Amino acid sequence: MTLEKYNKRACPSCHTVDKIINSKISSPYPSELLSFRVNKETWSGLFYKKTKSFFSYYKCNNCKLIYAPEHYSYQQLNTLYNKNSVGQYNDQIPNKLLKKTQYGYFQLLQKWSDLKGDYLEVGPDIGMFTQYCAQKGSFNYYWLFEPNSLVKSKLSKALGNRNHRIYPTFDKINKIDNNSLSTVILIHVLDHLLEPQKILKQLRKKMIPGARVLIVTHDESSILRKIFGWRWLGFCQQHPQLFNFKTTNSILNRSGFKVLEQRKSKNYYECSFLLNNLLWVFGFKTYKLPKWLNISVGLNFGNIITIASAE
Repeated sequence: MTLEKYNKRACPSCHTVDKIINSKISSPYPSELLSFRVNKETWSGLFYKKTKSFFSYYKCNNCKLIYAPEHYSYQQLNTLYNKNSVGQYNDQIPNKLLKKTQYGYFQLLQKWSDLKGDYLEVGPDIGMFTQYCAQKGSFNYYWLFEPNSLVKSKLSKALGNRNHRIYPTFDKINKIDNNSLSTVILIHVLDHLLEPQKILKQLRKKMIPGARVLIVTHDESSILRKIFGWRWLGFCQQHPQLFNFKTTNSILNRSGFKVLEQRKSKNYYECSFLLNNLLWVFGFKTYKLPKWLNISVGLNFGNIITIASAE
């Protein structure tokens, strides 16, 4: 059998090569052993139509980051993101609950920032978080990097008459002056990047000393991950690496940042969504649950929110 050519990676945080702890986390059909055509079939959606598959994760022997030493190339990822919808959580959760979760993120930013200066956000989607900053902050300019062209009009509308620019690709970062940004937002972005430290260092150059960065990631040390094992929803093709409190701190320190506060973030869900997830994880494929289960709850598990300062 001829294996597909995927990208071979060093640790994306400390760049250690070939020094990984043999603590393999793998699906029954590891993506690195499957063709690109087959992997595309399990790329989209929160609830998999076929058997779940992802690239096997290992732990770096140096910095302890969990990452996939073999993953998609940039060209393959561009094909997948352009032609498929990731469709993880947002499609399954009512907007009012998403907004409530995003407002919790905003409150932490508000605690550490005067909400002034120039603002940059990667992956703002339709701008739920961005809108809070526009309504309650006094930022001079908004730089937004959003690859999904379908949400551009909603994102722009969320900003009203605020000065802003929306770019589809991050290579336009050179349009921004060095030492100009006061605030950077990365909500569920760092998990998705092939070279997260490279992006963080690029962003650091654009930030003034003392500028704030807010980051939300999945927590690979969470109770859910320990209970579900390889079935945990964080293990998927869209995540080349996954973080915990210590490894988030580590990559930020290496990139020129000092962590000011970390906590488990509170996310809001309907009970029906949580039960559906639980059933699908263990192979029970349900699509509709009783309406009385649409009660919302706020839970502090699964994700980490971090505020750091540019040093």
